[in-house]
Amino acid sequence: MIRMRSNKWTELVCGALMACFTAFCFASAAQAQTKEAPKVFKWRFQTHWPAASASYAPFKKFIEEEIKALTDGQLLIEVFPAATFVPTKDLFDAWAKNVIQGGTGSTYWISRVPLTAVAGQCPLAFRDLWQAEYFHFHMGFEEALRAEHLEKGIMYWTEKIFPTAMVSKKPVKTLSDMKGLKVRSSGKIADMLKMVGVSPVLVPGGEIYTALSTGVIEAAHWGAAAGALTMKLCEPAKYYVQPNLAFSATDLVMVGKKAWDELPPDLQKIVHLAFRERCWRRSNEYIQEETKALDTMKNRYGVQVSWLDAEAQKALQEAAIKAWGEAAALSPANAEWIEKMKGFLKALGYVN
Repeated sequence: MIRMRSNKWTELVCGALMACFTAFCFASAAQAQTKEAPKVFKWRFQTHWPAASASYAPFKKFIEEEIKALTDGQLLIEVFPAATFVPTKDLFDAWAKNVIQGGTGSTYWISRVPLTAVAGQCPLAFRDLWQAEYFHFHMGFEEALRAEHLEKGIMYWTEKIFPTAMVSKKPVKTLSDMKGLKVRSSGKIADMLKMVGVSPVLVPGGEIYTALSTGVIEAAHWGAAAGALTMKLCEPAKYYVQPNLAFSATDLVMVGKKAWDELPPDLQKIVHLAFRERCWRRSNEYIQEETKALDTMKNRYGVQVSWLDAEAQKALQEAAIKAWGEAAALSPANAEWIEKMKGFLKALGYVN
């Protein structure tokens, strides 16, 4: 009897242990399943670049491959070229309303975010990459831009800082050469050029080649040498005009705040840091590409460098300073940052 009771007790204990073990296994499996299947966020990005642009393929690769890897596949973003879903002019509203979660743009929306006029539309200011990077990331300008965009429902990052230069169908060396020249341009660069007699024309990026080929325009700027080469602008335009018109931040990355707020904090931090690092890396890559691109345009397409003479350069610099003043007049924040920029340029010996 004692043995039978002992066996019965053993059976009861073993049964209880098996029940606990089974419950533990189910709980562990449920937890493991939760860990193995985090929420996946899927976004669409539309850029302002046509697929042929020098910036499109590198950006697409970064967004679709690197962001996916950095977030362990939790954020999947498809990148599409200009005008895939909406016209470029409508991108700002599309991002803010979450029709498209993000993408790239330029300083097309100064009326919405006046501070972008300082970011990308102060021609003939910085002469080298490090100067513009110092202004953005060490003097606090990048954070000021982010705050102003956030008020409009959009998260902001500078995509890269790069030179802007003009290609032309004819030599451009003097003020006389610039009078009446039909140039595809935009923003404060267009205003500066207009002050010295140029006739600016706004043409979408994907239409620049055709406009040059058919004579609708006689010159254009789309980035500098790398942009001109990948867009094949060096086929109809055989002259590369120097010095650079600007060294600025006209390419921007934007994400609608609604989409951004849906991301958990850890993913937000990863993406934010990735976009910041991307700006530094891509800006430096671009400078090296510029050197190679100009050599290719010279050797393969017969492009010649056309330097503006001293009189033309002086006239452009005076016009640029006036353009800075116009940018400053757009808002108190613009005036504050233009003064900070001037102080920095004075310390570098570029302006009086």
